[in-house]
Amino acid sequence: MHPATLAVVVGLAGCLSDVPSNGDLPPPNADPQLGCAITCHGTETSNAPPKSISGATETTAVGIGAHRQHLTIAPTWHRQVECGDCHNVPAEVSSPGHIDGDNKAEVMFGAVAGASATWTGTTCTAGCHGSAAFGGTSPTPIWTQVDGTQGTCGSCHGAPPPAPHPADTNCASCHPTMEEGSLTFRDPASHINGVVDVTSGVAGGCTSCHGSPTSSAPPKDLAGNTANTAPGVGAHVAHLMPSNWHRAIACSSCHAVPTSVDAPGHLDGNNISEVVFDTLNPAGVYTRANATCSNQYCHGTGRGNTGTKSWITPGALACGGCHSMTGTNMSGDHRRHIGEENMKCSECHGDVVNAAQTIINANLHVNGVHEIKMANGTFNAANRSCANTGCHGTETW
Repeated sequence: MHPATLAVVVGLAGCLSDVPSNGDLPPPNADPQLGCAITCHGTETSNAPPKSISGATETTAVGIGAHRQHLTIAPTWHRQVECGDCHNVPAEVSSPGHIDGDNKAEVMFGAVAGASATWTGTTCTAGCHGSAAFGGTSPTPIWTQVDGTQGTCGSCHGAPPPAPHPADTNCASCHPTMEEGSLTFRDPASHINGVVDVTSGVAGGCTSCHGSPTSSAPPKDLAGNTANTAPGVGAHVAHLMPSNWHRAIACSSCHAVPTSVDAPGHLDGNNISEVVFDTLNPAGVYTRANATCSNQYCHGTGRGNTGTKSWITPGALACGGCHSMTGTNMSGDHRRHIGEENMKCSECHGDVVNAAQTIINANLHVNGVHEIKMANGTFNAANRSCANTGCHGTETW
């Protein structure tokens, strides 16, 4: 018999003397007295080294390294790591590849480590250790450096991670597995398990990163701001809250709303939500430098896309905040009818406003349509003319 073959047989016989007669091994760590640990590696409490196959017990030995740090029973900050996360665990002692003569346990990463995980013989590059792109300070840990410095909060990802992750330091505001205002885990089994657990909310979970329990729109913004003088907050609430004087405004009126978290352009690294106006404001422009909207229909005078408003100036808009109450600078003959004839808006817009200048149908105000309803007469939108009004004959507006 070849000497190498003889060595394998002798080693196999030694192990087989301590396992059940049917050759089956119990699950890893289930009972080390009956399994892997008793003869070849591990101790009475764990199948994982120390000791190694060669008998080493120091963590500076590659066969020992950080085995125990990974396989801690009932860990307080990560899921229970199993032997199968890094090795192809044999079903029995004689399984192919188990005792192959080189006394080395091949590293074969499981799903949690990620498909691109690698082992160099001294370091790991695996999904479970994060990355520098996520702000991790030790994303490629040295296996034999067992001093606790590579497993601190921040070793795998920042606390919080850099943009486009929100800059909120209270992890619990987005991750339900964390304690409020601390880095303590309510459920360690949910950490490093291959799943990003975020708080569910309205609008498909948008409130996990921005908004509040009742709305996905800020406050808060991605930087944690809540004051409406912050550009990320601004007049979001004023636009999106239920209104009795203007049509309902949706997020899509000013943004390209993503259909999923990973939709193109959603998380693009700058923590800035691009302003993309809908067809109601075809010429609208948002100037980020001074947080101002311009060329707006919805804040205009009625003469096209003429409105300009500051996004971060607090205070409600009064009637007349967009168009003049005397008709000045408004379209057509508004000035003559309102300013000179002292006519009420309700005399031509009876479906929208009453004689007390109160909006009576919010859905018809700032909706992109000239809602004309006169007490007497008709309005021809095609040629912009009034007829049979009682106050004059047919006139072009």
